[in-house]
Amino acid sequence: MIKLLLKHPTAVIGALLFHVLIIALFVLSFNWTEKPKEVEAGIPVSIILPDAEALETPSNVASKELENTPNIEPPKTLENTETLQIEEEQRLAAIATNEAAKKVKQLKLKRDAEQKLKKQKFEKEQIAKKIKEEKLKLAKLEEKKIKEQKEAKQRTKDRAKKKKQEAKVEKENKKKAEQKKIAKQKARDEKKRLAKKEAKKRAKKKRLEEDKAEKRRVEKLAKKKKEKAKKRAEKKKAEEQKEREEAEKIAKAKAIKDKAEKAEADKKAKEKREKQAAIAKARKEQAEKDAAIKAARNKAEKAAADKLAAKKAEYHRKWREAQEKKKADAASAAAKKIADAKASANKASLQKAKRGAQITWGSKIQRHVKRRWHPPPGTSGKSAKVKITISSSGFISSGIKILSCSGSDEFCASVKDAFERSEPLPRPPSKYNFDKSDRTITFKMD
Repeated sequence: MIKLLLKHPTAVIGALLFHVLIIALFVLSFNWTEKPKEVEAGIPVSIILPDAEALETPSNVASKELENTPNIEPPKTLENTETLQIEEEQRLAAIATNEAAKKVKQLKLKRDAEQKLKKQKFEKEQIAKKIKEEKLKLAKLEEKKIKEQKEAKQRTKDRAKKKKQEAKVEKENKKKAEQKKIAKQKARDEKKRLAKKEAKKRAKKKRLEEDKAEKRRVEKLAKKKKEKAKKRAEKKKAEEQKEREEAEKIAKAKAIKDKAEKAEADKKAKEKREKQAAIAKARKEQAEKDAAIKAARNKAEKAAADKLAAKKAEYHRKWREAQEKKKADAASAAAKKIADAKASANKASLQKAKRGAQITWGSKIQRHVKRRWHPPPGTSGKSAKVKITISSSGFISSGIKILSCSGSDEFCASVKDAFERSEPLPRPPSKYNFDKSDRTITFKMD
């Protein structure tokens, strides 16, 4: 106060005179016949926040009001007027200093609020830009898909046309070959007829001598023919068995491939739906954010209007409520801190127990599958990694994915077959309510 008086004596004296005049008017207008009660004496000074500060939480507002509220003693009686005037001048000087500091702080808060609004506007523009980019990306993907479908149709038409031309050429070549074959056959038949005639003459002479030898030869030939027929039948049976097994293997591989393709298509459709849902969510959050900002601004304007209309009794009530709220907030903060610490400890304990239950369940599934696994001989030291998602009823819900396999095709197929034959698998523990990510496990089979 002394430094301020020495630095700006004229301004300080003028301010003091102005405030003394106001006090004199109050003294003349009130009835001082009765000493005021201690509870009602004095008007506590509190800060009414500007627009930007109105967005803070009630506890912060109360704390700031209490920090900026000077400790004002209740007014004294008029027994010693000179002492009262000196004290009043000191009090008014402190109030003037405090008001100047408040104005500076209010200007700073106003600038902060304007910067915050600019930042929110920029974020809104960025979100709109991202939504626009996502729409363009989706349109390009759709256009690419249509183009690929058209190209596939054109390739199918070209293949059909080429196949038709090849069939026509093949038919003509076949016809020419048939004609050539008939001509050759006729020449051979003529040659055979002449040779047969000549042979018949020679054979007539030797027929009697060769009858016995022919009989032995026929018997031997019949025996040999019978053995050959038997071997052919056995060979044919083995080939038919092999063909059946091959057909079953191909059908099984095709079913697995179809299942994997369907899972991939479902995955892409799900990703697309999630993407669209994320865009809708972002729009909704932005709209809610704008509404909250508007509501906060309206609330701040109303608070400023209430400040101008507030009276002496309202100031006193706010001061009392701020004191009570400070105590309640301190008690509430302490209770919240204890509750948060307890909740954090409970959550960590639950996560640990859930992880232990998941590991135990996975080990149980692996033992269950290995009991039904019959790897082919000669696969010692080979291993495979398998990823599956298990439903709550114990069935494989997302297909069997072989992540890696160091063995032969038979070894890899035996691993997949072991999981298929092991259904239903042990069910997940119902106590922890596992979601899909908890029910997706990778196994190593070795």
